[in-house]
Amino acid sequence: MDPDLLRAISWKESRYRVNAIGINPVTGYGSGLMQVDSQHFNELARYGIKPEHLTTDPCMNIYTGAYYLAIAFKKWGVTWEAVGAYNAGFRKTERQNQRRLAYASDVYRIYTGIKSSKGIRLPATKKSLPEINSVQNN
Repeated sequence: MDPDLLRAISWKESRYRVNAIGINPVTGYGSGLMQVDSQHFNELARYGIKPEHLTTDPCMNIYTGAYYLAIAFKKWGVTWEAVGAYNAGFRKTERQNQRRLAYASDVYRIYTGIKSSKGIRLPATKKSLPEINSVQNN
């Protein structure tokens, strides 16, 4: 998984704030850099990950966020729609589709900024996002 993609998601989710807590009116709240959602806390407890770890251990938080992004990639392929699902979930409704696209577009904009700061040029697009595999190979 491209670390710059995780950086872009972390910026979008928390502006790189390790102890960020964000309210989610549907599921509860998100914790830390990657805003790992409280709906996952019971599952994470089986692996010894406690909610407080997610706001005090940046590595644990990023690793956990990467785990949930990998689940999205496994479900929908390594696509920007899967990146959108990291935030907006998998429900197949028009509203959720729009939320996924908006989130993925924001992450793509941040991601291209990170890459360009390293001297890597990515394709610019307004209508649709490029394939994520082609982006990661740059």
